[in-house]
Amino acid sequence: MCIWSKIKQELGIWRVGAMPGIAVIGLVVLVRFWGGLEFLELVALDSFLRWRTPESLDDRILIVGINEPDISNLDKYPLSDGKLANLITALNQHNPTAIGVDIIRDKPQPPGNVELNKIFSQQNNVFGIEKVLSSNNNSRVFKIPPSPALPTSRVGFVDATLDKDGNLRRSLLSIVQNNELKFSLIIKLAEKYLNQKGITLENAPDNPEIMQLDRVRLTQVTSNTGGYKDVDAGGNQILLNFRRGENPFRTVSLADLEAERVNPDWIRDRIVLIGITALSVRDDVNVAGVPSDNPGLIYGVEVQAHAISQIISAVLDDRPLLTVWNDGWEYLWILAWGFLGIALARLLSQSPGKLLIAIATGSLIVTGVCYLLLLEFALWLPVVPSLLVLLINGFGLTASLFYRDRQDLKFKLKDRQFMIEYMSSTIHNRPIQTLKKILRNVRDSNPNNENLIAELKLLDDELHNVGELIEKETISDGDFIHVGNSRIDLQCPLKEILYQVYSSVIVLDYPCYSTIKFKIVKFENMSSEGLTIEQKRSLCRFLEEALINVGKYAKDATRLKVTCDRQESTNIIRVEDNGIGIDPNSKNAKNYGGGTKQAKDLAKQLNGKFSRYPGKKKGTVCELTWSINKSWFWNF
Repeated sequence: MCIWSKIKQELGIWRVGAMPGIAVIGLVVLVRFWGGLEFLELVALDSFLRWRTPESLDDRILIVGINEPDISNLDKYPLSDGKLANLITALNQHNPTAIGVDIIRDKPQPPGNVELNKIFSQQNNVFGIEKVLSSNNNSRVFKIPPSPALPTSRVGFVDATLDKDGNLRRSLLSIVQNNELKFSLIIKLAEKYLNQKGITLENAPDNPEIMQLDRVRLTQVTSNTGGYKDVDAGGNQILLNFRRGENPFRTVSLADLEAERVNPDWIRDRIVLIGITALSVRDDVNVAGVPSDNPGLIYGVEVQAHAISQIISAVLDDRPLLTVWNDGWEYLWILAWGFLGIALARLLSQSPGKLLIAIATGSLIVTGVCYLLLLEFALWLPVVPSLLVLLINGFGLTASLFYRDRQDLKFKLKDRQFMIEYMSSTIHNRPIQTLKKILRNVRDSNPNNENLIAELKLLDDELHNVGELIEKETISDGDFIHVGNSRIDLQCPLKEILYQVYSSVIVLDYPCYSTIKFKIVKFENMSSEGLTIEQKRSLCRFLEEALINVGKYAKDATRLKVTCDRQESTNIIRVEDNGIGIDPNSKNAKNYGGGTKQAKDLAKQLNGKFSRYPGKKKGTVCELTWSINKSWFWNF
């Protein structure tokens, strides 16, 4: 079978049936481009992050959480400066690398403010916080200043960049405000910890706007990163790859420290974060990507721990940061799954059960692949639009069009089968029975009339062959044709098809074939450009008819020449014999009528020419020529 011909035929079907599917892909891409799928894509990301298997505890970070019992045991709240100073002093006895105080201290909270200010100014490993973004209109103005006692180098902001649904998925690392570059507490503490290992914060060599620690680039969020559309990407932000598990960090209370129930090794050379872990104070953030005791909420100090941990782990443990593909690869990914949906609809539209299983399997595969890539490589892929194009194209309009196309074809085949069966039955029940009766009468009345008996017998055989051929065509699909005892694949190259026709006809038992001594054949360079399957079928029937006419009427022929060739831009089918030929005025000439009309109709359809004329010396030439159609694509 000719693969290229099969491909051309399939493309013709796809050109009609796949157009709705391509439109669906384009629509989904446009909806995503306009931000219509942002919410669903973020929900999918949150779900994947929650489904990940737990990681081991990151013991490089210790959280000192001032919880509800601690607040109840305090003389007053907020926590006094003296109480906070004692807490920091107790921690420093065990030599932590850095202490991050995630508690607002813009105003004194006596008693003990002198002691706390002394610690803030003199302890180089103590860091405080400020808020630099307005919570009302997100304008770049100071919101809450840091403690005046803290030098600028040990102050980091703790502002959160929330998404439209109120969830936190990004971490703000730096911002330029009033021509001053400010860094977050996250970066300050991560850099402090990594400095002891000889690693400093730098700008990426090829892009000074991207931060780099050792060989790890802190990939910057843009306004259209991943599933986002026109998100506020001001400053330097990265996606938060939260640490997996319900207890990713060791957490102790203020009471634990005061009662000396904390192992000093948990503090030594660690980052210690001091913050509020009491719901009554409302220092919490909506984070849908992390499982927690309070669904959708984690404490602000825990957010800081996650953000610091992801940076340190990326540098020291090769734990990947959350990344995305560029837009081109993402849309190519969506396109691929959309075309898979179209392909499944094309192949399985006649079997809804199989199609359902295939689409369900494909959906599991795309979801599983996206999940595994996020799990292993922290790669966030567009799973929602991929699922949409797969499901819509698999079950929707595309499948229905292919299904309707197949149903229409089935109905046409049934109608064709009915008519062919009716014709076959009519031939057997009427002319063949009449012929048998005539043949018996001729034998009985004039048994010596051998020529007439032979011709009647040949006619009887021909009618039987016609009936058998009709029955064969009934059960055959549209890509094959039966000639003699051969079944010929119309998808093969044209010269091969025509040669099979010649080989199948020339062996039939026609009287004039017996005198032919020389057979000259040439089957070369035929072009099938622009030809449909039905036109190929008609060309086969033309050659078959021309050869049979030689066998029946080319009396005393000794030579047969068959040419099927391409000359420049013209295809030629020519059958020549040197028999006596047929007198145009004889009754046998009338037998040419039906075949001649069909040949002329075929020539007209191909914009070609049919002719039958006498040979140079004697015999008959039957010829069909047509120009090669260059615009074959539109003639599928």
